[in-house]
Amino acid sequence: MLLFSYILTSALELVMTIQSLKMGNTAFAWSFGFLLFLSMASIPIETSQMGKMVRKEFKSLGLDTAKYDLISNLGRIIVYIFIISQILSYINGLIIAYLIVFITLIMAIWKYFRLGKQQDNE
Repeated sequence: MLLFSYILTSALELVMTIQSLKMGNTAFAWSFGFLLFLSMASIPIETSQMGKMVRKEFKSLGLDTAKYDLISNLGRIIVYIFIISQILSYINGLIIAYLIVFITLIMAIWKYFRLGKQQDNE
């Protein structure tokens, strides 16, 4: 499911990048392109042996990082569908997409440090 969400997110980010270029807005194209790069770079990392080992290590600590990645991907997919449907403007969609990435990253880091403090207290 996680890999599929990365592929779908990447595909929609590619569409958004191309649409931004067609509109002549290179700032949006670069912004969507950066999100596309993050998603595309995550696919080989997720499927590599090292990526699986890192996820397993975090899971043994009680942190399911896949959950945060899935939430981020699904949130961005919804935002991109809203942009394509013209429910959201490109700029608002970009802001929300970056907020989703930032917030899920902060949530995962916060959970990691909270788990570390719990283990230190034991």
